[in-house]
Amino acid sequence: MRARPFGYARTLLATAQQAQAALQPARQISGSLRIALADSVCSTFLPGLLKRYHALCPQVELVLCTATADGMLQMLGTNQIDLAYTLDQPLLQPNLVLAADVPEPVCFIAPSAHPLAGQETVTLEELPRQEFLLTERGMSYRDALDQCLAARGLAIHPYLELGSAALLCQMVEQGMGLSFLPEYIVRPALAAGRLARLNVPDCTVEMHRQLFYHRDKWLTPQMKAFIELVRQPAPSTASK
Repeated sequence: MRARPFGYARTLLATAQQAQAALQPARQISGSLRIALADSVCSTFLPGLLKRYHALCPQVELVLCTATADGMLQMLGTNQIDLAYTLDQPLLQPNLVLAADVPEPVCFIAPSAHPLAGQETVTLEELPRQEFLLTERGMSYRDALDQCLAARGLAIHPYLELGSAALLCQMVEQGMGLSFLPEYIVRPALAAGRLARLNVPDCTVEMHRQLFYHRDKWLTPQMKAFIELVRQPAPSTASK
């Protein structure tokens, strides 16, 4: 009978400590922050985001890893990470809190001098005849592309599969083939004229860049600071 009041007192003490931590100025926030991210999110958004976060919370230790969406969900459920930053179809799960959600189009790209780059539109039937470099099967937008083609009885057989979207973008710039990548990855190269975006009306794919944490997890000050930064607009389009 005496254990129950003691347990209740511990709960009150923990709640008071959490409330006190939440009132800390950002520069006094300490501890660790564990985040799992999609590869393309990591290569594009992370450098600028981490720079701003470290300037805001210099005492927080950041522990980062890349993972698939399924892997992130599993790690959230077992408290191996604090936050998951995905690029996938919209994920709606009752045990997760959606902290940020940004739609991101995915597009076909070609070297600027490629013959298809000059066409007003490109049909799906033209694509399997081209040389492609694609992300690995199982990645969200690669699967969406395969499903779109399969619905028309078509398939693309890339001569190279690679997990890094940023590296694929560089290879396409060097004239090694076509690819299908998130627009935010290729936007600087498109603006500079090094790449061309192909207009393929029969294959329109949009993923969502989403930030999650588990609903049973206390929102720590270091998590809250990161979420607030993700929600803010990027300082400039060049960072995307």
